[in-house]
Amino acid sequence: MEEQRQASIIAIGSEMLGPIRVDTNSLKITAALESFGIPVVRKSVVGDLLADLVAEIRYGFDRADILVITGGLGPTEDDLTREALAETFGLTMQLDQAIVDTIAARFAARGWVMPEVNRKQGNVFAGQTTLLNDRGTAPGFHIETGGRHVWVFPGVPHELEWMLGKYFTPWLAEVCGGRPRQRRVLKIAGMTESGVEEKLRPYYERHPGELVTILASGGQIEVHLSSDAPEFITTREAEIREIFAEKLFGVDDDSLESVVGALLTARGQTVSTAESCTGGLLGSRITDISGSSAYYLGGGVCYTAAAKTAIAGVDPELIAAHGEVSEEVATALAKGIRERFGTTWGVGITGIAGPTGGSPDKPVGTVHVAVAGPHGEKHRKLLWQGPRTIVKWYSTQQALDLLRRSILRDAHE
Repeated sequence: MEEQRQASIIAIGSEMLGPIRVDTNSLKITAALESFGIPVVRKSVVGDLLADLVAEIRYGFDRADILVITGGLGPTEDDLTREALAETFGLTMQLDQAIVDTIAARFAARGWVMPEVNRKQGNVFAGQTTLLNDRGTAPGFHIETGGRHVWVFPGVPHELEWMLGKYFTPWLAEVCGGRPRQRRVLKIAGMTESGVEEKLRPYYERHPGELVTILASGGQIEVHLSSDAPEFITTREAEIREIFAEKLFGVDDDSLESVVGALLTARGQTVSTAESCTGGLLGSRITDISGSSAYYLGGGVCYTAAAKTAIAGVDPELIAAHGEVSEEVATALAKGIRERFGTTWGVGITGIAGPTGGSPDKPVGTVHVAVAGPHGEKHRKLLWQGPRTIVKWYSTQQALDLLRRSILRDAHE
């Protein structure tokens, strides 16, 4: 039996050792590896010091068959990945003038002259494979030594992602026999992580010892399934769909905004939004989907009482009677914006994002969302804990989910 391959990942960059930048590239690399059943046994972040880089590369290389490195391939003095690789593996660097010419042409296309420091990015390793980068200036490398493999990619996320698809994933398919591990991510809205776990009890009882991975992520819950057998994924997904019914809104790369967009498109329907505490975030998320102009006709940021009246036609007396943060005003926002834009659906959001502005009756985190449609209105009162960013994002999650369920229910009425 072939020995199980293992992988290590190193993210290079002193900025990721501080409080501002986070390594996200390793997640994309891990996903590629795990899709072919290759476990990651170590991940690390190391700063831009040559001695530290050499030590970490040696450590990671000694413990895995595949070492993947990202970052440190830029033109500045602190970009030392090439130098560290040369020292670690005894490699010789040489200038590839064709790469330098390509970089110079990229600058010229923007009306700029290539700085001399960019010539550094033309340095490649004699006898090793250079990976050309169509999305940026820094090439990557595939180094084979001692029967093991070192893959080196730029740290710019969109460049890394392109190069993984262009070079790394096809190589994994080749060395693993072209049989990627089957995966499925089922996405659930409107439930807590513990609530999902509780609902899965019948599943666990039918399949003792067979646990699934449950993750809370950005106001939704993900249930992860993985197997080498496609039929396993199919049967288990069907069971979980039966358990969660309409609470399960999508799979894999689906988002609530993409699912809502697909529902509206399929039905030839439209939507508009009136937002207070979310400040336009809901409209932004809806328009993140390509083609959303077919169903999103517009919206307004109704941040003050006067704006709620001017933009969505909310009666000032209603605001005076119930307050801006109330079921009545959220519903009026949804109805008013629907009428103003002549859309099938209208969504209203109003709340207190904090950290100031709360009261004993309406504490910080109180949010009301409402959806108005052909057969009336639906409303949810929410109470979030956390900073403004959490309150705003989670509120748009709930608004999108309420819209999604309203569309589905309307189809059966």
